[in-house]
Amino acid sequence: MNTITIIVALFTLWLVMGLGYLAEYFKLRKQGKSPFETLKSIEGILFIASIFIPPILIMLCR
Repeated sequence: MNTITIIVALFTLWLVMGLGYLAEYFKLRKQGKSPFETLKSIEGILFIASIFIPPILIMLCR
């Protein structure tokens, strides 16, 4: 894969994961939970993983 394709794929992943996390964030905030508790949800964990894991994998595969 060329560099542009990797960057577009990474940004698309972050967009999808970010939108999923925001939906869960607002749902849990309406229930009165703290922002830290929303990060401990499945969506929050996957969003954090989508930020840190792909750049590490890209660096290791080059």
